[in-house]
Amino acid sequence: MAGPGNEVAAGGQDHGRLRASRADREQVIDVLKTAFVQGRLDRDEFDLRAGQALAARTYADLAVLTADIPIRPAEARPPEVAWAPLNKRTVAAMTGATAAFVAIDPLLSHTPDGSPLPCRSS
Repeated sequence: MAGPGNEVAAGGQDHGRLRASRADREQVIDVLKTAFVQGRLDRDEFDLRAGQALAARTYADLAVLTADIPIRPAEARPPEVAWAPLNKRTVAAMTGATAAFVAIDPLLSHTPDGSPLPCRSS
């Protein structure tokens, strides 16, 4: 798919000399924003390139600004989770809570109206 700065497109024409539109400039700025968020550009470099994108006149001017940025974003990895070892107090609390739920479950599941509390007779 031909985009800003793509010099070889259908028919072999040189599109790099064609004038860029506002939408083309905004598309390049979006690519720069993504690169900044991913840590590929620092703040100063992002500001410089975004300013150059706003001043660009041709597709070739825009292509230079993103030539060193990968087209596809990096695969997102889930954050590392730090696991802390459980101490005896935590294990005891979890065991007690589980035992309480197991003890209460028969009372809750056999109420006639499905309410969480047993029915009282008047």
